[in-house]
Amino acid sequence: MTALTPDYDADPERFLSNARWPHDDVHPYVAERFAAAGARRVLDVGGGHGSLSRLLPALSMTCVLVDISPTMLALAPRPAVRADGARLPFNDESFDAVAALYTLYHHEDPTLSIRESRRVLRLGGLFVACSAGRDSTPELAEVIPHWGTASTFDAEDSPDIVGSVFNAPGDQLEVQRWDAPMHTLSDADAATAFLRSVGLMSEDAARSAASVLDTPLTLTMRGCFVYATKA
Repeated sequence: MTALTPDYDADPERFLSNARWPHDDVHPYVAERFAAAGARRVLDVGGGHGSLSRLLPALSMTCVLVDISPTMLALAPRPAVRADGARLPFNDESFDAVAALYTLYHHEDPTLSIRESRRVLRLGGLFVACSAGRDSTPELAEVIPHWGTASTFDAEDSPDIVGSVFNAPGDQLEVQRWDAPMHTLSDADAATAFLRSVGLMSEDAARSAASVLDTPLTLTMRGCFVYATKA
């Protein structure tokens, strides 16, 4: 297993291309879950340009966003702090909820960041992480570079990884998996944007790969949320 190399400063358009095609997204589901849990102060670890944090004020929550990328932080809503998720600059039990969405696979040892998240979470607070499965989007197996290669935090392993940290008496773990046709790439432009966002490939390479796809193409998405409550 290898950590995915972050390229948010070297090639920010690769990540931002995700916003260029219409699709369902995990962030509204997490925002609603935090609201239902009564969270008021949220930490978004590896929050990028703020997909989650922008949703929270309308649900009566405040959010502090943390990211290591200066480029993403420049686009993020405030307050935003540049920090490594494995070394959070906050006191113990400072937050009602902590999110680490599509970010832990950038860590060689994701448990370091999860431990920090648990440390800054109040008693009874809610942590959530999510990641795709190694076999997500099988329809694109032939065009996504290194499709199926294991990272350090895939959906196949993420419940056990989170559970290895949230293992104190009374800690609770809940896994919500998805495995269904969810996203449809309507045309070559949508396919190019999607391939850019998930394939770590250049614009030209993504457009070339998209040109061989028969669109519209519906993708089978596989992954999971891992929710953990700190006792």
